[in-house]
Amino acid sequence: MNLLKSAAAICLVFMLSGCWDLIEINKLSIVTGIAIEKGENAKYKLTVETVNESEMAPDGGEGNAPVTLYSQEGNSISALINRLNEGLMRRLIYSHTRVIVLDESVAKEGLNDILDFLDRTGEFRNDFSLLISKGNKASDIISITYPIRKVPSLKLDAQIESLYQDYGGVPEVRLTDFIHSITTEGRHPVALAVSIEGDPKAGGSVENNKQISNETRVLLDGIGLFKNDKLQGYLDIEESRNYLWTQDLKATTVSYQCNAKEDKFAAARVSSSHSSMRVTKHNGKYTLHVDNISETRLHGTQCPLDLSKQETYDQITEELEKVIGDGIKETIQKVQQDFQSDIFGFGETYYRSNYKDFQNIKHQWDEIFSEAEVDVNIKVRLRRSGVRGESFLNVTTDEEQ
Repeated sequence: MNLLKSAAAICLVFMLSGCWDLIEINKLSIVTGIAIEKGENAKYKLTVETVNESEMAPDGGEGNAPVTLYSQEGNSISALINRLNEGLMRRLIYSHTRVIVLDESVAKEGLNDILDFLDRTGEFRNDFSLLISKGNKASDIISITYPIRKVPSLKLDAQIESLYQDYGGVPEVRLTDFIHSITTEGRHPVALAVSIEGDPKAGGSVENNKQISNETRVLLDGIGLFKNDKLQGYLDIEESRNYLWTQDLKATTVSYQCNAKEDKFAAARVSSSHSSMRVTKHNGKYTLHVDNISETRLHGTQCPLDLSKQETYDQITEELEKVIGDGIKETIQKVQQDFQSDIFGFGETYYRSNYKDFQNIKHQWDEIFSEAEVDVNIKVRLRRSGVRGESFLNVTTDEEQ
C-alpha cells in the first residue's frame, strides 16, 4: 500500500512540474520607458520605448537605432498596455521600466486615474521615476539618443541619480513617493521636470550620437509642484535644491561672494546635511521652522583668504549660513505666495506633533501654510580647507603688492 502511495506521489510530481508559463526570451521585448500624452482621438496616447537588443551587443551593434518607439491611443492606460501588439511583434515586459514621462497637459488635468493603474497592476515595479515633460511632448523625451548610454530612459535614470548625489538639484521621486504625498495629510507631491535643449527631431536620429557636442539633449529642469494630483507650476534647479535642503539633501556645492567689489566667489562642498521641520502656534498665528546642520569643506576660492586664522573660518561659515538660509526662505515664500501648496510637509509634521489642533484646521491647512511666518536656522560646520592650507593666491597677491 505504501509502495502504491509513493508511486502515485512521484507521478503527481512529474505531472504538476514543468514550465507551463514559459515564454522564450526571443519572444519578449523589454520596455524601459513610457510616455503618456493626451490623445487626438481618445483620452490618452501611450508611447513605449523598447530596447533593440542587437544594438546592446558588446561589439557595438550595427549602428541602428538603440530603441523602438510605438504609440497607441485609447481611453484607459490598462487597455492600451495590453493592446500595443497591434503594431509590435513581441510580448512586452514592463518590469524594467525606468521612467514614466507625463505630458504637462495630462498632469494639469490630474493623475489619479493613471496612478491607480500603476499602483494596482503587478506588471510594474515601483522603483521607476515619474517625470513631467515641461514645454515638450512627453514622447520626444524618450526618443533623444545619447552616445554613452544609448537607451534614452536608461540615460535619464542615471542622470537623475548622479545629479541628486552630486549637486542635489532634483529629488528622486518614485511612484510610492508620489502616492505617499497625495495620501498623507499636510503634504502635496512633487515630480521631476524635464525639457529638451535643441531640436527634438534631430535628437531622435542616430546621427546625434556621432557628434562631439550633441545638438539635442534632455535636461533635468527642476520640479513640478502639485496640489493633490494636479500640476500647479514649477521650481527651477536652484529652487529645487532649496526644497531638498528641507528634505534629504545628500551633497552639494554652495558658492558665496567673497569680494563684491571685484565680483569674486568662494565655494564650499557640503558632504552631509540634516534638516528638521516644525510648526509652532502663538496667539493664533503659525510659524514654519526649518533647522539645518551641514558639514562642509572649502572647495575653491577666488579671494586670498588667510586660513591660518580662526576668524577666517568664522567669516566663511557666516557667509554660507546666510546664503543657504536666504535661499531656503525665499523658496518657501515663493511656494506660499504663488502656489499655496505645502510640498515641504510642514502640515505632516504638525499632524504628528499636534494631532488634535491639526484635525481642526486640516481642511484650511494650505491657506494657513501660505500665510504663516517662515523661520530658517542654519548651522554650518567648516571642517577642512580642502587638501591645501594656505592658498597660492596669497603668495601672488603679496608679490603684486
